[in-house]
Amino acid sequence: MTPTRKFLVLFCILALVMLACSVTFDFGPQPSSATATPTLSGLQQVSTMVAGTLEAFTQQALSATPANTPPPSATATPTNTSLPPALSVSVATNCYAGSSTNYGFVITIYPGITVTVEGKDPEDNYWIVDVPNYPGTICWLSGQYASVTGDTGNLPAPATPVVSNYTLSEPRSPRVSCSSTALSSTPDPDDWWWDDASQWTVVFRWANTDNDQTGVRVYRNGHQIATLHAHASSYTDTFVHFGHWDVTYGAQAFNGSQVSSIVTVEVHHCG
Repeated sequence: MTPTRKFLVLFCILALVMLACSVTFDFGPQPSSATATPTLSGLQQVSTMVAGTLEAFTQQALSATPANTPPPSATATPTNTSLPPALSVSVATNCYAGSSTNYGFVITIYPGITVTVEGKDPEDNYWIVDVPNYPGTICWLSGQYASVTGDTGNLPAPATPVVSNYTLSEPRSPRVSCSSTALSSTPDPDDWWWDDASQWTVVFRWANTDNDQTGVRVYRNGHQIATLHAHASSYTDTFVHFGHWDVTYGAQAFNGSQVSSIVTVEVHHCG
């Protein structure tokens, strides 16, 4: 039984006792006073007290009831939006100006680099992707080591390569000469990879064939390392080479948004 219910039971018992005590016996006429004061009968007094008590408990119950609060507004559920398709590779992969290695080399995409996918060529298992750092330039990348995320359902599937981006004639006859010098000391003797390190000096040469070019870009292993003036035909590169890995050099003519394919040559050994 709740405390409130207990209190009401005790109060009713007390009221009944008071009612019993208020009963009087009639012994005949009583002398009247000069002025009679109207009094409530015992039953009326108990009724009044009970009514007051019930009203007090009602007010207490109302005050204990929390005020009505508006329901929380509905939270809008975010709409799932499809992510644009993006591509990464697990192995360094060359990207070409068309859907085979017969087209001009454009750039190498390395693991850890993410590129935007612009189209698909499922028949040849190639993806058409944006060339990093060259807005509006695309190349064809083999899907052999590629991983694509995002929605590819609406990608165009061109039947033939779009070669309009490569309107300039590419440099010709790339060739290199190389000399190397063993390093006399290493920055950190605990770094084992310095044991096979040497300093390479590579002279990279090519023949220019496009009269409309405004400059030439030079690449080493797919990364641009220099921008030369128009009709430049050689570049000397000095760097520290580790191990016995091959080095690939490339040259590309450009003129504003127009570019040529990148012609490459590999250096297998030096010295």
